[in-house]
Amino acid sequence: MRMLLLALLPALPVLPGCVEAFGDQAATASGTALGTFHVVGTQTGNTCGEGALGATRLWEFDVELARGDGALFWDNGASVIEGVLDDDEVSFSIEGRVVVDMRAGDGPPGPPCAVERRDLARGELRGTGDDIARFEARMSYAFTPTAGSRCENLVAGELSVEPVFAALPCGMDYDLEARRRADPPE
Repeated sequence: MRMLLLALLPALPVLPGCVEAFGDQAATASGTALGTFHVVGTQTGNTCGEGALGATRLWEFDVELARGDGALFWDNGASVIEGVLDDDEVSFSIEGRVVVDMRAGDGPPGPPCAVERRDLARGELRGTGDDIARFEARMSYAFTPTAGSRCENLVAGELSVEPVFAALPCGMDYDLEARRRADPPE
C-alpha cells in the first residue's frame, strides 16, 4: 500500500502504493513527440521522515514527453498526464492528485485512513523548437489525511505499530534533471 502511494510519482523512488506518476488523471497523448528522457531526482526536502513511503534521496526513472497547443504530455508508462505549457513554449507545470486507502490490501490494520497526495512539477524544456535535449524541474508531493481519516498508527510515536510517516500532513521535494535518451519515433 505504501508503495502505491508513491509509485504515482513519476517514479518517486518506488514509494509505496502508487503505480502512476502524477495521480490518477489520464489524457490522450497528442501533439509532437519529444522523445524519452532519463530523469534523475534529488531530494531537497522531506517532512515525512527518512525513508517514509520507501522514498530515497536519489531516484531515477524514464518518461516520454510530447508537446501540443499549450500542453505538455507526460507519459510515465502507466498513464499520460496533461500539463500546461506556457506561452514561451519551454516553461511547464503538471499537477496531479490521488487518494489512497492506507488500509486496503497489505496496509496496516486500524480505523479508516485515506491519504491524499498532491503532486506539482514546474520546469523548463531545454533545446530548440521540438529538438528538446533535456529538461529541469522541481517536483513536490504533499500528503494529507482526508476528512474523517484516523491515521494515527501510521505516524511514528506511541500509537504507531507500523510507522509510515514521521508526521502528517507532510511533504517531499525533488529537483529533477533529465536528458533525452531516445529520439521521438519518426
